[in-house]
Amino acid sequence: MSGDTSRTGPRSGDDGCWGAGERWAHDPGKPVVLVAAVALIDADGRVLLARRPEGKTMAGLWEFPGGKVQPGETPEQALVRELTEELAVDTRESCLAPLAFASHAYQDFHLLMPLYACRVWHGQAQPMEGQELAWVRAPRLWDYPMPPADRPLIALLQEWL
Repeated sequence: MSGDTSRTGPRSGDDGCWGAGERWAHDPGKPVVLVAAVALIDADGRVLLARRPEGKTMAGLWEFPGGKVQPGETPEQALVRELTEELAVDTRESCLAPLAFASHAYQDFHLLMPLYACRVWHGQAQPMEGQELAWVRAPRLWDYPMPPADRPLIALLQEWL
């Protein structure tokens, strides 16, 4: 079939994901960092955001709570641990539903970040590490400056809510 692009799609101009001038860049020396994040969703459908405190990388930006996955730890285990440490809330792995993930190349590392949704936990979220917290309705998530890896997750989360 001449001209059939159904399997490969168009490859000209700036159409779709095949942008003009875009090149595949691979830096084998750049480490991949696995960070798990969670959208805690309260009974009113609001999502919890945490503002990165002064002294941390990307200070002042808002993010979904979570943290680095330690060696030998699953993303779910990391979130249960991080939620206790950072927010003084208790949840279980079975309360975490995988929702989406982000893959973003920062200057010094490549971030891979699964985002989970959680509607069930015990305790009231408290800023245990000096961060500011905000319960935000889905349409207002765009109003909060976030790290580049978090921003693409907003639209997916809004659709899901």
